[in-house]
Amino acid sequence: MAEDASLDDFLDSSESEDEGGDGMSAGDGTAETESEAPDADASTDAVEPAVTTYAWSPEGAACAECGEVVERRWTQDGVLVCGACKSW
Repeated sequence: MAEDASLDDFLDSSESEDEGGDGMSAGDGTAETESEAPDADASTDAVEPAVTTYAWSPEGAACAECGEVVERRWTQDGVLVCGACKSW
């Protein structure tokens, strides 16, 4: 294929004929009505909230273990510690 290929060169000619000229295929529109229906089985109770594993402070902040002021700290046992104190 030439370097200056048009996007139309990649279209299957049978797809464009099946569309019927309205720009929508037969499957379009059905997904919208299905997604709008509420899902009775869906529940957010089982989802655990996101937790922070890393913190960056441009001015620096004290490590909970050694007290050194560092810009980057990672969560370990519920507190933020520097890279030297973090048990990887």
